[in-house]
Amino acid sequence: MALDPLEHVLDHALAEGLPVTKYQVLSIAAAGLVAALLIGYARQIRHGQPPRGPLWNFLEMLLFFIRDEVVRPNIPEGHHDHHEGHAAEPHDPHATADRYLPFLWTLFFFILMCNLLGMIPFLGAPTADLGVTLALAGMVFLIIHASALIKNGPVGYVRSFIPVLKADNRIMNLFLAIVITPMIAIIEVLGAFIRAAVLAIRLFANIFAGHVALGVILLFAVAVKDEAIHLFGAVSMATVLMGTALSVLELFVAFLQAFVFVLLTSIFLGMQLNPEH
Repeated sequence: MALDPLEHVLDHALAEGLPVTKYQVLSIAAAGLVAALLIGYARQIRHGQPPRGPLWNFLEMLLFFIRDEVVRPNIPEGHHDHHEGHAAEPHDPHATADRYLPFLWTLFFFILMCNLLGMIPFLGAPTADLGVTLALAGMVFLIIHASALIKNGPVGYVRSFIPVLKADNRIMNLFLAIVITPMIAIIEVLGAFIRAAVLAIRLFANIFAGHVALGVILLFAVAVKDEAIHLFGAVSMATVLMGTALSVLELFVAFLQAFVFVLLTSIFLGMQLNPEH
């Protein structure tokens, strides 16, 4: 254990003069682990056989859960999507959602792996760095709005931010058109950026806060060892119990925050792709 229990929540250069930080290395490691897991799962099922073993069954459960309970319910088919294929072909109600599944699956497992790395002593969670979560949110923002622009076209994309407001008389219609509609349009545009910021900040805050809380609990034993050695045994035991309980909570939070990030991404993507819903 490090002398400073809070050391693992800090992102610092690995060596002087080297611009590579700990979280950059851990992010690459997380990406490699996710790639190994998903490629291994693909090899398990490439001949149509069900995966065997607890790891692959657990991985498949997570994949199906994200697909059936998160992505498909929140990314519906748009009204004009039903007319894109030939009339003779059966329509797939999940075609749009399944198009984004590989990205959302990868996003979920990458965030989960980053969170889990933070539970290993002397390492840290890349998602406890605001720069990492901002990069993830920025990527999500670009994919959401680029996809909406391609799907709905420039005119449809711009119209999705402009509400259609009607009134019973000409004066009120004029007031709505000149004052209320531009205000709501500005709020909608700002809301798109705010949603991306919320994705980054809530993930960073939840993961960082858990590591800081665990570090503070471990500091109790260090402080007692230096100031009141006669209480060291009792405080150490209490610290171990509290640290274990908090670690179990952090394990739950690691899965929960990856799930919430992908859930919100799916909701925002569905809203932007299908503004008529």
